[in-house]
Amino acid sequence: MTDPQKPDPLLEWNRLSRENAENAIVSSMFEASSTAIEPIEAFVTWLLVGAAAVASFLLGNSDKLVAILGQRGFLWCGLLLAASCLFGLIAKTYLLKAEIGHRIGRAVAEVLPLQLKSHEETEERIQAAASQRGIELETGIRMERVLSEFLAPMPHFVKWLVARSLKKHGNSPQMAHLLRIESMNRLGLFSFLQSLAFLVFIVVGFVAAVT
Repeated sequence: MTDPQKPDPLLEWNRLSRENAENAIVSSMFEASSTAIEPIEAFVTWLLVGAAAVASFLLGNSDKLVAILGQRGFLWCGLLLAASCLFGLIAKTYLLKAEIGHRIGRAVAEVLPLQLKSHEETEERIQAAASQRGIELETGIRMERVLSEFLAPMPHFVKWLVARSLKKHGNSPQMAHLLRIESMNRLGLFSFLQSLAFLVFIVVGFVAAVT
């Protein structure tokens, strides 16, 4: 007779199978969304280089441009260009963070299955030997030790970031993807602010030139 306190093994198997398939689909969708990094990177880089070139031109011709734009107009144009460059640099940092996370994730995804397969084969032999001797052994991978060994040589701020991420997303099977998506969201925000500051610079420059 089945213990009413325990879930039906068939139902539990079905639940786990569905969750694993759904998680795999979500992971593939997150992975596909990472391809958006490349065009955003090209745009941010192009606009950052363009803003820096225009700023260099303004500084090199300040005496002539002040007469055209006025002192206040020239100052506002310079501030807006500086803001555009600042937002571009911040976007670049989130871009770097997302790209590093993506590459590390791909490397782990390639190596981890091989390590797990090797461990499972050894685990089966150990469990068989333990069963013959009538003893029980814990042969599962100790993730606490894995993280402890991995973080041991890391700087303190990296340990803090990992602990914060585990606390925030530790229960999600999509943790690695969520961290990358967060970086991409911030990348999109600062690239938008970068573009907006540059467009406002153009408008302010024309207004200052005709007034």
